[in-house]
Amino acid sequence: MNCLLRPRVFFTACCLLLCSWTASYAAPAITNLSLRGLTAGKAVTLAIDGSELTADARVVLPVPIASQSVRPGAKANRLEIEITVDAAASPGIYLLRLATKNGISNPLAIGIDRLPQAAFSEAISSLPIALTGSLPTGQSLRSSFTGKRGETISLDVEAQRIGAAIKPVLRLLDSRGTQIAYSPPLRLLGGDARLSATLPADGTYSVELHDQLYRGTAPSHFRLKVGALQFADQALPMAVAQGSKATTRMPGSAVAEDIAVDASAFPGAGIIQVTIPESVPHFTGGAPRLLVSNASEMVEPTRTPGQLPAMSAVPAGVSGVLTAGGEEDRYTLAVTPGQKLRLEVFAQRFGSPLDGVLTVYGQAGNPLSTSDDRAGTSDPLLDFTVPAGVNQMQLGVKDMQDRGGPNFVYRLEARDAAAPDFSLTLSTDRLNIPAGGTQVLLVQATRAGYQGDIDLKLHGLPSGISIQGNKIVAGASIALVTLSAAEGAAGTDGLLLVSGTASQLSQPISRLALTPEVPGSVYQPHLRQQFAIGVMNASPISFAWNGDAADALVLGDKLTAKLAIKRSGTVTGNVRVRLLTTQPGPKKTVKEGTQDKVVDNVNAALRLDGSPAFKPDQTELDVNILVPSDLPKQNWDLVLVADLLATDGKTVTSSIAAPVRTLVPVAPFELELTGELTLEGKAGMGETGKLTGKINRVAAFKQPVVVTLENLPKGYVAPQWIVPADKTEFEFPLTFAFGSKPGPLKDAKVVALAAPVSVNSVRSNSVPVNIKVVAGEKPVAEAPREVFEDDEKFIALLTEGGGKAVPENRDKFSGQVCLRVNGDQKSNAKLPMLGLNVRENPGPGEIRYIRFAWKKQGGNTICLQLNHNGAWGPGGSGREGAKFRYHAGPGGECFGGSLAIDDKVPAKFEQVTRDLFADFGEFTLTGMGFAAVDGQAALFDHIYLGRSLADFDLLIELQK
Repeated sequence: MNCLLRPRVFFTACCLLLCSWTASYAAPAITNLSLRGLTAGKAVTLAIDGSELTADARVVLPVPIASQSVRPGAKANRLEIEITVDAAASPGIYLLRLATKNGISNPLAIGIDRLPQAAFSEAISSLPIALTGSLPTGQSLRSSFTGKRGETISLDVEAQRIGAAIKPVLRLLDSRGTQIAYSPPLRLLGGDARLSATLPADGTYSVELHDQLYRGTAPSHFRLKVGALQFADQALPMAVAQGSKATTRMPGSAVAEDIAVDASAFPGAGIIQVTIPESVPHFTGGAPRLLVSNASEMVEPTRTPGQLPAMSAVPAGVSGVLTAGGEEDRYTLAVTPGQKLRLEVFAQRFGSPLDGVLTVYGQAGNPLSTSDDRAGTSDPLLDFTVPAGVNQMQLGVKDMQDRGGPNFVYRLEARDAAAPDFSLTLSTDRLNIPAGGTQVLLVQATRAGYQGDIDLKLHGLPSGISIQGNKIVAGASIALVTLSAAEGAAGTDGLLLVSGTASQLSQPISRLALTPEVPGSVYQPHLRQQFAIGVMNASPISFAWNGDAADALVLGDKLTAKLAIKRSGTVTGNVRVRLLTTQPGPKKTVKEGTQDKVVDNVNAALRLDGSPAFKPDQTELDVNILVPSDLPKQNWDLVLVADLLATDGKTVTSSIAAPVRTLVPVAPFELELTGELTLEGKAGMGETGKLTGKINRVAAFKQPVVVTLENLPKGYVAPQWIVPADKTEFEFPLTFAFGSKPGPLKDAKVVALAAPVSVNSVRSNSVPVNIKVVAGEKPVAEAPREVFEDDEKFIALLTEGGGKAVPENRDKFSGQVCLRVNGDQKSNAKLPMLGLNVRENPGPGEIRYIRFAWKKQGGNTICLQLNHNGAWGPGGSGREGAKFRYHAGPGGECFGGSLAIDDKVPAKFEQVTRDLFADFGEFTLTGMGFAAVDGQAALFDHIYLGRSLADFDLLIELQK
């Protein structure tokens, strides 16, 4: 039986790499092993370096351990364990962890075989041997042994395969220093080296090891095996169907016997290792790997001349071997015209030297398509749509260089590219749970056409641990799985497999969840199937989220979470609060130089406001959960986690989670029209129709709302009406700009937007109305105040900031010049033409509106800042939460807070008109700042201030 089928435990959790509660009771961590190998059936003393190591420590492996004991003199940073791995343990490379009563450690990779283990030395007394060492930077190492003529000696170094960064090169030299054999880093061994040679004479021979580039990049540990060694890198067949049993053999190796493989209880599609029998005494290296698949699996049959073997209906896999050079294996496959197929060859990724070429032929043998290498591997992958009129085709596999041999093994897979599927990932390789407490495991699904429920199961879960929430619900991509440990479960540990099953399919499929990369997993991806769990001593803090049944995620607003902690004994230290949710991390595209780059879109995420923490004397704390305005309306799971910090304010000494809560997004307000829906609106002054209605707010929403029209024809400017935060009802005069074209406004709708209006504003429901625009009287307008049009003296006033402001006459919006800002920013907090009051109903000398034009050359953000009463940025005056900055582009808010006008950078000059009162409330505008933020430069032009929108209409006449 494969070791991963045994009920140990390997596991993963959300962003919680949990430690313990005080410096002397933290979970163990290991940094180095004195030996990178263990001998099955023989006692080996292993020195382990790390932190938080205690005398109760024990090694945890996914193979049986006959005995182990910690030697006297254990220290917190180093201990020695005498360990005997069971004699029946199958050779291979495994992950070793250390467990104490305070949890389970990170993993390190270690080899297990039947070779004696020793530290690297300059002389080898007997063979075979496995030597552990570290390669000094820029140097080479040598060790010598005595050999006999005709003796076959193999050298094998494990470095990349056990998590080191060096790229080893091996050389075998005779007594005169003449090279007999050489091996560079081999792709088939994940970048490690191996060679075999027949010794030409009796005498002393040397083994030389160095890094390919003599860099010795850390970590630089290695395990060098020398002797009459036995290897097997491939297995045939390369796959076995889930739920079945099979036999496999290892072509081209010293293992002649067939080996039974049992996947009948394996919980999902994944990878297992072949068990190496005890009859192969000097086997070393990684054992061959087998795919466990959800397809029908077959082995290449004996070929009949003139007749091609047929594959099963998709999904189907066939394992074969190219036994001779120049050989091409072909198979027939029944297909349907228009069917979308994904065809894939597995070879190099599973230790085969085959450099595969995959060719699709028509029924008559005419080539239709071909594929060879793809990124990261020489294994081909081909997406192919079956042409019209084709019901059968041929699939051919060959080597790019026309090579062959008993170890040129491959697996060809054909599957329906449109078939529903998914994959699962875990965000860490381990989880430590306090006894009597709770932690949360974050499991993420990447869906490929399957949108139903995914049932999660933790195989090998130790007793004393209960689980809830083990389902990724239909349409969701994340589950927060709650794991709670019994009060007396401290010291429990295990290795698990985590699987997910799409049981709603007519033919259910199961997939194993993968952890992040662990040492050695690049070459051996099955190591990422292992997840570790440990139960720690009870936490010295308890943590509660005292929620209310009425709590909801109000779009564009915040949810205040009332938190409480209790500390035991004399525990002090700040307690940091973190939030985990089932919302996938939102992304956005920004410019990095001339390239588009996808980055996290923090402002679109459910998140905490700031970095909240309990101070040592605090037992209660209110934290705000910020809710994006466009959060999809579905159930979301949220969990708050408390991290007790050490005196350095950074190291986590204990983590504990509050229970998961499921909350629903709600619109913060609803628009209701209570009056006539058929009205006239005046284009200009005069008696006009009025929309009457009310804003029905949820209790938590305390912001102003702007009522406006949408779906207006081109050329119409939508009127706006502000409903203050303390008001519900409104009466909205329908006044349009003088000169607007008379006539009906087809498809016009009334909508309410959360103020200030931005690209991210929360929207209400919309209500259709019938509006006819009629001509009105010309309004009495006041000439707008010019801030900047062509006066270069204004540019000279921008004396603050580290950027550079200059006039630009080659590219402008209007007039003769514009303002060009390079570098950081340029500003003036007290411009002489300003000092103007912004008011809802401005009187003489007061303003409400601003108009400007801007453009950006490169980068992701452009920003215009408004100084309010001598201050920059949020706070100080105006409406609560007002930001007093405008920005456009995907770069996000700038300088601590800004209002988004557009999520795209204005590549051409764009004119912007804003209601300063609606955006920021009443304040005194005293200065301005202009920022390019990033990229080459920002251009600003045509900056005016007005009492009404009609004032800006005079600009056309003024500029004639």
